[in-house]
Amino acid sequence: MIPRDAHPLAGKRIIQVYGWLKLGGAERQGLLVARYLKEVAGADVHVWGMSCPERVAELCERDGIPWKIVACAQGGRLVRRLQGLVKFAWAVRSARPDVLMPYTLPSNPVCGTIWRLTGARTCIWNQREAGWLFPVHPLMRAASRLTPCFISNSAHAAAFLERELKAPPDRIHVVRNGVELAPPAEDRETWRRRLGVAEDALVACMVANLTIYKDHLTLLKAWRLVVDRLSSRGRRAVLVLAGRFEETHAALEQLGAELGLRQSLAFLGGVADISGLLRAVDLGVFSSRSEGCPNGILECMAAGLAVVATEIPGIREAVGPDGDRFLAPPGDAGALATQIVRLALKPELRAQVGELSRGRIQAEFSPSQSCRKTSEIISGQL
Repeated sequence: MIPRDAHPLAGKRIIQVYGWLKLGGAERQGLLVARYLKEVAGADVHVWGMSCPERVAELCERDGIPWKIVACAQGGRLVRRLQGLVKFAWAVRSARPDVLMPYTLPSNPVCGTIWRLTGARTCIWNQREAGWLFPVHPLMRAASRLTPCFISNSAHAAAFLERELKAPPDRIHVVRNGVELAPPAEDRETWRRRLGVAEDALVACMVANLTIYKDHLTLLKAWRLVVDRLSSRGRRAVLVLAGRFEETHAALEQLGAELGLRQSLAFLGGVADISGLLRAVDLGVFSSRSEGCPNGILECMAAGLAVVATEIPGIREAVGPDGDRFLAPPGDAGALATQIVRLALKPELRAQVGELSRGRIQAEFSPSQSCRKTSEIISGQL
């Protein structure tokens, strides 16, 4: 390992920019990189958000990483948006950065547009999505052409950059997510007691914030089928949704009630002890229509769980050849339920696939490997 004071990034000021400081998969990955750059490379790392000083701010304070909120007007008339960009560029310039590292919308296109005005030596666009639920605006394509470097967390997201945003392929680097599970705060018995389930019940968990970017709706419809099929065999099944309550929460609560799932469905909100929770469940599940490389799946795999999920490229890339046989077509509740029941009835197969999943995480998604590659890309840009 390069001595900290001799690292190419030692003393370099790196500003990570997020649309908000709520904690999601992209923010988790960014903070993992921020800690590495601070502790291993000796860089001067700062975290900026455009809104919502929530959990990310708390984690920055824990790790001794300075953070701040710097708003950038996005809506309204063109003149107002341009004024917002200039004001944001001036704020960044005042911080005298060497590197800008934006993550997700809207920070990626904003920083890609203004980075040359800030005095930064480079801007590295971090692409975590492989598709959006709205049309790509021409200004996003313009911003991507101005950006000198891109890091994508999957080949699928890299293809999205090239195909939809017209990013030059020679500027795109693929660096897989790094996954680290903290030691569990509580054991399996404590968690299952909290969930109100006996040891012989099947407990499945989806780790994802309740947003329009996920397809919890199909999962709930599938779960109604799972409950019916397992109850006919004398087996109880409980679905746990672990993720921050966002815009789809109320509708999902209502759908759960309409489907008669009140005794078979638990909305936990954000969970700090995700390692303890995953030790208490028997199966990971994940339903979505567009993903780069979902952290919620990788965390389940790191915990040694088999995963049933949607068959889309980003998820297939995450689970690998040993896990893609348990994927179901997008929006197909019946197929998703069939795969869940298949693993529910075969504990030996679940255990076998779970161990293969854990091995894949250790080999392909290690935090040290992800952070080292990211550090090398930044150094190369300088």
